[in-house]
Amino acid sequence: MVAALGMFVAGCQPADQPLPFDLIDGAGATSTIGPDGGTLSVPPAFSLVFPPGSLPTSTSVEVLPRTSGPFPADAGPAVPSSAFDVSPAGTMLNQPARVEIAVDPGLLEAGDDIRLAVAVHRSNGSVGTFDGVLDLTNGVLTADIDELGPMAAVVSVDAIAVEPGAPPALGGGTFPQPSSPVPTGPAGAPQFGGIEFAASCAPEQRQCFSSGLIRLWADEVIRRRMGEDLWFLNPSVSASLEFIGFGPDGIPTQVAGSVSVEGDVRARFNSAVTSVEMEDGASTGPGQTIVPTTLSVQGNVMVVGQTTTSEGEPEFDEEFEFGITGIGTTQMMTVRIEAELEFDNSDGSVEIGTIIGHLRLRVPES
Repeated sequence: MVAALGMFVAGCQPADQPLPFDLIDGAGATSTIGPDGGTLSVPPAFSLVFPPGSLPTSTSVEVLPRTSGPFPADAGPAVPSSAFDVSPAGTMLNQPARVEIAVDPGLLEAGDDIRLAVAVHRSNGSVGTFDGVLDLTNGVLTADIDELGPMAAVVSVDAIAVEPGAPPALGGGTFPQPSSPVPTGPAGAPQFGGIEFAASCAPEQRQCFSSGLIRLWADEVIRRRMGEDLWFLNPSVSASLEFIGFGPDGIPTQVAGSVSVEGDVRARFNSAVTSVEMEDGASTGPGQTIVPTTLSVQGNVMVVGQTTTSEGEPEFDEEFEFGITGIGTTQMMTVRIEAELEFDNSDGSVEIGTIIGHLRLRVPES
């Protein structure tokens, strides 16, 4: 259950050096990086900075412009001349390394800059994306990565446009009734004899963007302070709500479950494109163990008796607008969630903006 999603500005990632765009074909670099860290550069288009403790032992690290084939397109199309092979591939880093890749803005379509990310082809075959800061004055994209391997600047497809205005009201609806006896099913099936709505996706699965699992709207305060062009990158959702104790009116009297939402809100800040991280969640009952709690339904609003935030803070009688609709052979519940973002003013006051989300959970098909 998410009443408000915590948000904080990601740490600034200034480029360590200005990089122009001309790269000598085939030019690469090799350096031994030890526990004290170090920098490996392929002037003028690539730099990789290892902080102390990133590598536990001295390691020979090599960077070469990618010539062995196109970079995997799972995360989105790679910007031409931005792909590099970094070895030893598959090496996990104890501390993130900072990568800088020069991106020629002339190679981008209008609006692509706000969806740029650094993609790493992981040793397990997946492609992870890391969004950081794009310096619009020199075209340097900077991000922190956690694994060595082939990497490139990509225009992320795993991105959701943050819409203007207010979302439509949700319409409530009729709760489906649990089967008797409750059928067994895959992991995540009902555990308390109720009816479950669930949603799950991760950036590596590329499902949030294509499925419409989540939609976001930003109010006037956020758009005035951050800009009109906003995107939600690397969305990750894990949610399960099980409704229990149905009365003769068909309305449940208890709910058990949890909701977790993470991602990065991208925007242009003056001369840079950077991110605001959105990350939080909550579960029903006291403490971190999920237990049923009381539930009352008033039209299109659920009132949940007790939840615990991911920070361990208790919340009581939290209200959530919802809607239930049929979809295919199953049913879908849409739940409204909210996130607040604080902006400091020059006089010491604080202005609060709100991002509203509609999260869609489905009854798993047996």
